[in-house]
Amino acid sequence: MEFPSIFDASSRRTVLVNGLFVVKYGPALAENEGHALLLVESYPSIPTPRLYAMYREEGKLYIIMEFIAGQRLSDVWQHLSEDEKLPIVSQLRVAFESLRSIPSPGYYGGVIGGPLSHRYFFASDNDPRITGPFSAEEDLYRALVLRSAKNWASWGRRGWMTDFFARHLPTTLSGHNSVFTHSDFQRKNILVREEYPSVTVPQPAPKKPLRLAAILDWESAGWYPSYWDYALCFTYFNWSDDWPEKVERILDPYVNESALMRMIAQDLDS
Repeated sequence: MEFPSIFDASSRRTVLVNGLFVVKYGPALAENEGHALLLVESYPSIPTPRLYAMYREEGKLYIIMEFIAGQRLSDVWQHLSEDEKLPIVSQLRVAFESLRSIPSPGYYGGVIGGPLSHRYFFASDNDPRITGPFSAEEDLYRALVLRSAKNWASWGRRGWMTDFFARHLPTTLSGHNSVFTHSDFQRKNILVREEYPSVTVPQPAPKKPLRLAAILDWESAGWYPSYWDYALCFTYFNWSDDWPEKVERILDPYVNESALMRMIAQDLDS
């Protein structure tokens, strides 16, 4: 039976089953997202899909989650008034404050230990100096420097930007606690929907404001420095609307760290 596809790539697929379940599966998936959903489940102010099952079969990981109806914030943002945006911003602020309140194990790594899942810490040879986990923040920024150096070396070129990172990451990316982090905070990963009254009302019912329905895509989540969510979000800003200003109301801004993260993104994503 063929199910409606939500996302389709060669190494992973996401499908909707019977309008009730979302199933992610593929050889490139890791259990980290399932562990993240389990961790935040006990924090009701962090709306996420409920995890129903996670298992491996024939070399593929299957993650079965609750389907939550709604619209992606990226699709509706431009149509919202300021008064319609602010409640969503406030609800996201509460969600991320709850996220930061989760007690930290003290390391920088995956949800239950192991490597960091964000692509900046990927190493084809699984070099633990790049992948983590790390017991100290200095090991994390050294990993970014090493990842940059290996990239440039693979092209047979001198990494001048790598040298810049080696000089300046130690002073800028230091002094941040390990906190639980989504690590892919973008409007496309936020679901919103209208809130309807619990009692029957005459039709047509008045339009209700949009509210936060769910935060999606936790596959890169884990224990990162406190600046990570804001700085990573900063690298995606295209400065075409008011979203950057609203993010400052949701996440504490880390301006200096974000400027360097923008350079890191330019280097590692090129």
